[in-house]
Amino acid sequence: MIIAFFGLISLMLSRMGWGRLAGAYAEAAVPAALNRELLSYVRIGPVKYNNAVRAGSTPQGVWLTTWRILYIGHPPLFIPWGAFGPVQEETFLWVKTYTVYLQCPGGAVRFQFTSEQLRAALSAAGGA
Repeated sequence: MIIAFFGLISLMLSRMGWGRLAGAYAEAAVPAALNRELLSYVRIGPVKYNNAVRAGSTPQGVWLTTWRILYIGHPPLFIPWGAFGPVQEETFLWVKTYTVYLQCPGGAVRFQFTSEQLRAALSAAGGA
């Protein structure tokens, strides 16, 4: 019963942003050799995934995965750098937050993060 409840919650959360991205960017598996970092702050659409998403950058794009408990509705994503729009930077107190819109069918999805490593990879790939 508890597993079904978590599955339902995971599926409902995914419909607010991750699921829209999955329609265009879902992948079956993540490369084993990919070095990934745990993102302390991530918002995809209206849903916060603090400390629940791992990101790994390649020259072609970024891989995103969630904890296994959130797997239902949250397949691994590979988002090419070309799908990222311009980056907007905001600073509140001492924390920089980056906001970018990811292009996918049905309209763009807001993606916010605080990772300097992900920001540097986006800049290196030609993003704003």
